[in-house]
Amino acid sequence: MIPAKIDDVFIQLTTDYSGVITNIIAGKFAKSSFIPKESIYDSCPFLEGTLDALPLNEPFLLEGMIIFSEEDEYNIDLELFKNDVSISVLIHNRSSVYKYVSELNQNRNDIFFIKRELAEKNIELDKLRKIADKANEEKSRFLAMMSHEIRNPLNSILGYSEMISSEKLNKKVAEYIKNLSSAGKNLKVIVDDILDLSRIEAGKLVLVHEEISILEIIKNCKNDFQHIHTNKNVDLVFSTSEKLPEIVLGDAVRIQQILSNLIGNAIKFTNKGKVVTSAKITVETESKVVLIFEVTDSGRGMNASQCLKVFEEYQQNELNDQYVHGGAGLGLAIVKRLVKAMNGSISVKSELNKGTSFFVEIPFEKRIKFKKSPVTPIVVKNKNIPLKGINILVADDDIMNQTIVAHILKKEKVNLTIVSDGLEALSKIEKEVFDVVLLDINMPNMTGEELMRKKAIIAKVNDKTPFLALTANTTTEDIERYSNLGFSGVISKPYTIVDFIDKIRNVLINQHLPNNRTL
Repeated sequence: MIPAKIDDVFIQLTTDYSGVITNIIAGKFAKSSFIPKESIYDSCPFLEGTLDALPLNEPFLLEGMIIFSEEDEYNIDLELFKNDVSISVLIHNRSSVYKYVSELNQNRNDIFFIKRELAEKNIELDKLRKIADKANEEKSRFLAMMSHEIRNPLNSILGYSEMISSEKLNKKVAEYIKNLSSAGKNLKVIVDDILDLSRIEAGKLVLVHEEISILEIIKNCKNDFQHIHTNKNVDLVFSTSEKLPEIVLGDAVRIQQILSNLIGNAIKFTNKGKVVTSAKITVETESKVVLIFEVTDSGRGMNASQCLKVFEEYQQNELNDQYVHGGAGLGLAIVKRLVKAMNGSISVKSELNKGTSFFVEIPFEKRIKFKKSPVTPIVVKNKNIPLKGINILVADDDIMNQTIVAHILKKEKVNLTIVSDGLEALSKIEKEVFDVVLLDINMPNMTGEELMRKKAIIAKVNDKTPFLALTANTTTEDIERYSNLGFSGVISKPYTIVDFIDKIRNVLINQHLPNNRTL
């Protein structure tokens, strides 16, 4: 018989693999919280996922957990053992032990004991970390695969929409195509946001540290939104301080992403009035400068509760925002994380029916702008030169993508060869000289990456031919891998006709034609 004093400080039970309690074996500790046929996760949510990952027929110790029973908090340790049919769980009430740990730390012998416990905990945490890392890897792999699977049909949707819109259409059909294209672009934004958020959460966000011009970034934002902004009742105002440094060190793409997101949101929720974007200095030293970007609108505004939640993932302030304005509520969550990655801060002030202001404060290192090099740069006389007569090979297994590429390039009057996989492409490359080769990364029989590793075969006839990767996978790691394989550039799916042609022209201008023709 177990003495009552001991009986009250532990409970031993068994569960099935899904966490449902099958039997209470002994002990009375927190017995009211552990009921047969109910889930152990109700009382011990931290076990969710851990039970699945337990090694078979090996004891597993979990220390320093907290549970609540009848509104009381308890510190517990758990001993877990998984056999072929069930999981044995022994829970110790260690509240009194943890209460006096600080006093025990004063004794050398107890310090040694604690160090030993910490070593054991590190082993346990390492196991849990590996479990978490594996889950993150699976999530990243899933998102990368889904990105490719979504972007391929999305490329077809946007490509065909652009092709159809260039034809003679009646007003009704033109409106349908416009709406289809708008929906496709909105889907692209959602996919990009999901991937950005997953990269940030996985710690894979890489910020560039290079010379940039804040004035140029603001100018780019102005140009972008003046072209796509259609509401004449809303004025777009851009202002910058004359004291802004010409050059700072930072990531121009990510800063423009932050500003574009804030400006885009401001325009969405402003029916009339104005959206003002400004940049000025708050603190400046000899080597550093802190800039504050402000985006203010005269839109519907937010209450205090909405302001507190506006940076949360999947947050939409009104139920119909997703359907009226599109998006998945990820933009501001990503903005906050980007700003934090730059050691900056973001805040919001708003008043219902009067408007909203977002304030982004980012520190930058200053860099004195060097004088222009006396070396005469290479000047391209006409970047919009025709591609007529250029020999281009395209390898893509998607029939709809082939149709879009053929439509684009035949209008340019190129000599086009299209194949459906890497093996066919390799066969063509062995026998014929091409001015540029476009390879889809994911193809049957032989992928674009596998083909690029056949350098000895490629070099026989197309040694100086530039190769472009056609792909939906365009993370920093992906692009670096493509570059190391020998690709001269990447055409990201989905692409526009203008972007597609520009990428081909640029790579031809930069690398020149292998058959000694001039542009």
